[in-house]
Amino acid sequence: MAKFLVLARPVKPLPQGANLKGVIDHLVTLQEGGRAEIFTIVEDDGYGFAILVDVTSHDELMAILFENPLGRWGEYQVMALGTMEGETEAMRKAGVI
Repeated sequence: MAKFLVLARPVKPLPQGANLKGVIDHLVTLQEGGRAEIFTIVEDDGYGFAILVDVTSHDELMAILFENPLGRWGEYQVMALGTMEGETEAMRKAGVI
């Protein structure tokens, strides 16, 4: 499994006809299906979503992102996450610790 943090923010200004209800429905479906944990980000100039996903492949992550109606009128930042155990083991193998 691979863990990722995805920060998703709508572009500003939102284009006319942007499907915000579709975005919320997509995120709720992911969370209710146990595929992700979703948190709202509140910023000075708007809002966005922090999405924690645990996927089996990068292709699965891309499918989750492409299924999101935020699509072309959104900005994504994707960060790979590790576990303390995995990072400790990688440091041991590299001779760092």
